[in-house]
Amino acid sequence: MRKNFFALGTWGEIVCVANKEICQNGIEKAYREIENLENTLSYFKKDSDVYLLNNFPGKPIKVKEETFEVLKKAKEISNKTEGAFDITVASLLEIWGFYEKEKSFYEPDPELINKTLLSVGEDKIVLNESEKTVTLKNNLTKIDLGGIAKGYIVDKVVNILKKEGIKNGLVNLGGDLFCFGEGKDGKGWRIGIQDPDNKEKVVAILKVRDKALATSGQYENFKEIKGKKYGHILDPRTGYPVENEVLSVTVVAEDCLTADALATAIFVLGKEKGISILRNFSVEAVLVSKGKEGIDIWVSPGIEDKIIRGKKWLKIFS
Repeated sequence: MRKNFFALGTWGEIVCVANKEICQNGIEKAYREIENLENTLSYFKKDSDVYLLNNFPGKPIKVKEETFEVLKKAKEISNKTEGAFDITVASLLEIWGFYEKEKSFYEPDPELINKTLLSVGEDKIVLNESEKTVTLKNNLTKIDLGGIAKGYIVDKVVNILKKEGIKNGLVNLGGDLFCFGEGKDGKGWRIGIQDPDNKEKVVAILKVRDKALATSGQYENFKEIKGKKYGHILDPRTGYPVENEVLSVTVVAEDCLTADALATAIFVLGKEKGISILRNFSVEAVLVSKGKEGIDIWVSPGIEDKIIRGKKWLKIFS
């Protein structure tokens, strides 16, 4: 059984391989959880925890347990990735115009970028564990959980499905996904990595089971100024859209929250530094980068044998 839906500004699906009644019950409960968490973690929805934090800087805000959990994890990953992943980039995204679909797009003045950078950094988020309150220290600081919330929600949904007795399924939220069980044919789940230059094609296929995957890239969400494309992923350390040799990063992890955040961090850091940071985590990764003759696919040794298509471009990093 399959349920397709739209949430958090993207398309998602829940696939369940079990009898009809078990699937229906599990999917219904899972979808209610998605709606609940979107209302809690969304940047755009009024009365969400994120909305309240962004509109009342400097004031301790009592947040839900789920919000506190995500923020705590986000700060931890930001520290471990030297600030390459940072949820306080919302003010930067605002001045670049990425929240305004109809707004004319232009590069912000460097002085404005430098001023806005003063509001960026995980240290601007103060967590009070005992009270479960969150305070944004800087009046210009705003948070956006777009780089971590989808992964967190996928993990929550998978837990619900498993509690309902579903042992074989897949949850996908905008490319952040978790596969568990033997797959539809009993041979594991096969997940394609999209060609950054052609969304109708894949450059590799991974065979996975009981793993989370998340992919980060600039090829679908970008703006254009005078013929030059500017991707939506900003480097929190510079305030500018990321420009490096990496076209996409796919992280394979035990949980989707980690995969989601690290895919963004590694994309920001670039190939060499990203591979180095990767060693701080128990994850695997596939990097698609510009090559001398088309593309190169860099894969960590732990999943080399899981690549069942795309081997002709394969390069192994240690």
